[in-house]
Amino acid sequence: MKIMTGLKVLLIEDNPGDARLIQEMLSEVDGSMFEPESADCLSTGLERLAAGDIDVVLLDLGLPDSSGLDTFITVHAQAPDVPIMMFTGLDDAELAIKAVQEGAQDYLPKNKLDSELLVRTIRYAIERKKTETHIKHLNSVLKAIRGVNQLIVMEKDRDTLLQKVCNTLTEARGYDAAWLGFLSNGETFATVKGSGFSDDVARFCEHVLGGDHPPCIKNALAQNDSFVVLDKTRECGDCFFKDADVGKEAAIIRVEHAGKLFGLLAVLLAPDVTIDEEEKGILEEVAGDIAFGLYDMEVEEARKRAEDQIEASLKEKEVLLREIHHRVKNNLQVVSSLLNMQARAAKDKDTIDILSESRNMINTMALIHSQLYESGNLSAINMKGFVDNMLRQLVQSYPVQDTKITQIVQVDGYPFPISVAVPVGLIVNELLSNAFKHAFVNRKEGKIEVSFGASEEGGVSLAISDDGVGLPKGFDINKSKTLGLRLVKILAEDQLQGKLEVISKEGTTFNIEFETEKIEGS
Repeated sequence: MKIMTGLKVLLIEDNPGDARLIQEMLSEVDGSMFEPESADCLSTGLERLAAGDIDVVLLDLGLPDSSGLDTFITVHAQAPDVPIMMFTGLDDAELAIKAVQEGAQDYLPKNKLDSELLVRTIRYAIERKKTETHIKHLNSVLKAIRGVNQLIVMEKDRDTLLQKVCNTLTEARGYDAAWLGFLSNGETFATVKGSGFSDDVARFCEHVLGGDHPPCIKNALAQNDSFVVLDKTRECGDCFFKDADVGKEAAIIRVEHAGKLFGLLAVLLAPDVTIDEEEKGILEEVAGDIAFGLYDMEVEEARKRAEDQIEASLKEKEVLLREIHHRVKNNLQVVSSLLNMQARAAKDKDTIDILSESRNMINTMALIHSQLYESGNLSAINMKGFVDNMLRQLVQSYPVQDTKITQIVQVDGYPFPISVAVPVGLIVNELLSNAFKHAFVNRKEGKIEVSFGASEEGGVSLAISDDGVGLPKGFDINKSKTLGLRLVKILAEDQLQGKLEVISKEGTTFNIEFETEKIEGS
């Protein structure tokens, strides 16, 4: 059996005979190189533990200045990383078991002790303690990685993320200090955050942000090595930070992703901790996760900038389009005024009618552009408001003083694109104008109906009717020489690609059906 050598054993035992016996047992094992030391009371043992360099403690629970479970608890608190074995008498085995439950490695009855058992138990105690320490180490690693990953997922502000990562590394992993620097151009630090020694962190951040980089930082930026370990014996020359990390191992890790250097991660270990391959792997993984988080933020900021640019461009175009509609409306109103002046100046009735009809068509188109200019939606017209306004204009243009005309309007608030609204508006204008002019001659009362609706599938139905005198006998719109009705046929069948039906029964009805794409949001 190969025995561990060079182990410093602290025996806290007040019985000189038992202490001498245990020392003899340790010396009897061939190849053993134990270095036993004795303390005959708890206070002396605690002083020796405070000096450090003890590999294992052999503890008697009954001492002059302490007894029972409190003895173990006090020693364990003094040296939590040192394995503790207890010696028990026949009457305190139950007490020893409680101590094991509290963290002791093992216990041995004094009346059954021999050298082989003692040495084997010491070896197992040390190995178990190493395993416990390693498990504790792994738990802190997992906690640190989990904490960093949660921050990367949840935190969207870069500076806050860097600061919280540093805090997580010092709290969960137990580093003396941690710093994270974010580079703006591969050389200049835009942000440096840290956690640990408050005064030193502030001083470090101030110097690095000001461009005064320690030699280790300069080397990490200049070299391609992703991981640089600075050992405890390094010479830091006149570095401004040499006093803060003297005698401690440190590491600087490049924070890289997709070929881009985002910054540096620096950690300062406790004096009794060194960086092994496992620790190196942890730090490289954390640095990679941080780099990915920063990369993701960068991508999101670039989507956001693009969205802002598109939104700004759309707003500019909306303002421009609104201004175009406003100017077109103004120009059409000027044309309408000119036609109105010509109509007033003309003496021939046919000329006056032609000019008036042209003016009404111009007013219809001006009304569309006016409604678009005033609407929040520049791509579509709400037909109900449009028809109501057009009827109001026509009543003013064709006053029928001797006839009381009832207007029945059933129009859905369905939005139409301007490419549909203009021909529909011109059709409605022409047919209503004809009705006001011809349908109610020598009538005391009459009725005009406008029905306009659309289905979910995009089918549109337009019906304009009156209960007036009706159309002449044998009327055929396909053979009509009237410019207005020819325009209605062209607009309905050619531009709207619809079906036109004329019914002359108890008045006149024009039915038009066509298809159009449904406006989103309608």
